[in-house]
Amino acid sequence: MRIMWVIRPVEGGMLSHLSQLLEGMADQEILIAAPGSLQKWADGRQFFTVDIGDGLNLRADLRAACEVRRLVRQHRPHVVHSHGLKAALVTGLGLSLYPKRPPLVFTVHNNLPSPERSYHRAIYRLVHRRLLRSFDMVITVSDAVRDQLLEYTSPSRVITIRNGIPVERFGRYPRTAARAELGLSEGCRVVGLVARLIAGKGINTALEAASLLTKIIPDLHIVIVGDGPERARLESYAAALGLGSSVHFLGWREDVPALMAGWDVFILPSRSEGFSLSVLEAMASGLPVVVSDLACMREAVVSGKGGYLTRPGDAPELAAAILNVLRDNHRASQMGKFNRERAAALFGEDRMIQCTRAVYEGLSQS
Repeated sequence: MRIMWVIRPVEGGMLSHLSQLLEGMADQEILIAAPGSLQKWADGRQFFTVDIGDGLNLRADLRAACEVRRLVRQHRPHVVHSHGLKAALVTGLGLSLYPKRPPLVFTVHNNLPSPERSYHRAIYRLVHRRLLRSFDMVITVSDAVRDQLLEYTSPSRVITIRNGIPVERFGRYPRTAARAELGLSEGCRVVGLVARLIAGKGINTALEAASLLTKIIPDLHIVIVGDGPERARLESYAAALGLGSSVHFLGWREDVPALMAGWDVFILPSRSEGFSLSVLEAMASGLPVVVSDLACMREAVVSGKGGYLTRPGDAPELAAAILNVLRDNHRASQMGKFNRERAAALFGEDRMIQCTRAVYEGLSQS
């Protein structure tokens, strides 16, 4: 089967998702149409540079749409799969009037944007409705995202295939070595976070909570793994809060499973999420988790059994939840064990890969 992926500029969890699919479908002919920055990542797969940029640029987007159309005409894929809203817009624009086009799939990795102004919201709703109805199948990474999309298209067109992770890679590294890597002693308390450093991830709230906790737990350390446009501002904010050597910005790391082995609790105070891979990774690592009380988070985390859900943006509530975990080692251990078992049972990558494969096979035979 020949599948063409159309991908917008991507990093973080979405890139991990695509990497898992790419590895899990080694037996399929996957053609990748994406910005040139992803060519090295494509790792030998057929790659075609298509300049899909962030934001709207009519002239550039039309060029990208025409290129996608040309590639489809030339290579005749059995299915075209767009990842991310911008890729879907380009694909829809390029193939909307294409005669006998192949089936189109769109994976929605995050919540669709909804501007504050009513006039803009009306325009977005019109665009979303028109776009989603041009695809034969829409995949969402959580039921929370699926519920949002049902305003714009038929339920029969939308299915949930939750993100998955290679559970076996996590929870098998020594704690001592993980702490030594960061120069942290065995006795200190470590709060970890993995996220792209953008405003929506709520890193401000994490730093504010840490500044409250260091007054109660002097040997507390917060480890932030990830990079992004907000990094410099967040580092300055951490300094302004007086966190000093208590906060560690590690940037993008490939050894997250090993790093997590040295943490006591994982946090993610996002304001918005599709379905976080890093939360699943923390669960697979046997960590208790404290995350924002969002619909998608409730699909992964069982409050009280695997950790706590807190109001987005509420630093004192986040700090209190972290403190509850750190003060009771036995309960924290039970939470971590529960999370590990839940991740293994429900969120393995094999299920995600097989369900996506089934979508391709069903559409190609229809």
